[in-house]
Amino acid sequence: MLTSSVDVEPIALGRVDLVLSEIRQAPLEKLRDPLWLQYHLLPRLGLNGELLNEFPEELYPWCGFGVRSWQYPSQFSKYLVSLSGKQIKTYLEIGCRHGGTFIITVEYLKRFNPVQIACAMDIENSEIMREYKKESGVAYALVSSLSEEGKRLIRSMRWDLALIDGDHEYVACSTDYETVRDHARLIALHDIVSDVCPGVRQLWGELKRVVPVLRREEFVDQYENVTTRTRQKFLGMGVVDFS
Repeated sequence: MLTSSVDVEPIALGRVDLVLSEIRQAPLEKLRDPLWLQYHLLPRLGLNGELLNEFPEELYPWCGFGVRSWQYPSQFSKYLVSLSGKQIKTYLEIGCRHGGTFIITVEYLKRFNPVQIACAMDIENSEIMREYKKESGVAYALVSSLSEEGKRLIRSMRWDLALIDGDHEYVACSTDYETVRDHARLIALHDIVSDVCPGVRQLWGELKRVVPVLRREEFVDQYENVTTRTRQKFLGMGVVDFS
């Protein structure tokens, strides 16, 4: 379990350049190691500082820094390693918030595949994402995925991977899924076990009943002190494969 005594200093808030340098210079063998990602790289790249009750106290020293990824390192690390072998060249993220998950995912995948197109969608502007777009040339669309314009964007091409992490209400989340269903090889959902996101949990439960077990993965590790303190589960990532 990560503690504040671990020798990993957080990157200053918004320093996209330093985050990119960390990922781009990391040895490939380290990037394939989920434990190294969990305990070293992902905390250093920065975690989100909102709703801290959902995070374990031992991660607080890294919350509100770097690119503010809203992920549990224990889940995100295994998710990324799984993606590293899936030949992902086109990536769509519906709901990127500050941009941390998108930036880390794109830069990580670039170490294993030539990512050709990466697009993030959100309805709120992020300076972190603006900086990353300027540096990397990714697409960043300030548009609702539920709007006709947003749906056209989603359906404009075939994505190797699409992450749904926008409006977490059931109707909105399922609408995003239906929009992208025939336009993505892999579809990921965020917050699939979160007790504060029952709509996403419902949709994931429905998918589990129809998608064979060999065509889906879950990354749902919890931090014991959070579940003990709150009596709830949070976050969770799930992937379905429609290859």
